[in-house]
Amino acid sequence: MSDNYHQQIALWGIILIFAVHAIPALAQGSEFRVFADKSGHVHIAKDGQEQVVADETHQVGIQSDRTAEDGRTVGWLVDFADPDNSSPDAEILVIFRAGRIIRRFGTGQVFWSWSFYKQGEQVAYHVGPTHGEESSHCELHDVKTGHLLAQWDGDLDDPKRPVWTRGLDH
Repeated sequence: MSDNYHQQIALWGIILIFAVHAIPALAQGSEFRVFADKSGHVHIAKDGQEQVVADETHQVGIQSDRTAEDGRTVGWLVDFADPDNSSPDAEILVIFRAGRIIRRFGTGQVFWSWSFYKQGEQVAYHVGPTHGEESSHCELHDVKTGHLLAQWDGDLDDPKRPVWTRGLDH
């Protein structure tokens, strides 16, 4: 066999190896894009598709949208007007997967930050009063059941804080 034949086989082998590694990345597609329109309806867009999700009653906006590492779960905080303050308060965390809202988490206080944990199967969040927090109250919940899995009160700057709080901030 000629050297040209062996070069062609080697080239096709390289192309095949590249294709095998590139296809999973292409299949994942892009991240979600989440935004609220002027009417307050939440839009979720991914890979050229867009879905509208009805707003929560008395919602004034959304913030802090995130896509889980699983690439199929997205969440955001829902803002409500604060009669004592000019800026809105985040009072509900919404989790969306497979074309529908699968869980809502509420708090008697304000969500300061949140993150997905364990590939989107769990969520961690930091909640507290609008002013005067002495230590950070953080909770870890199961997305499927909503159950509280862990909670922690402390300083989010503490290097010894629980690993599930690492995505949270003040």
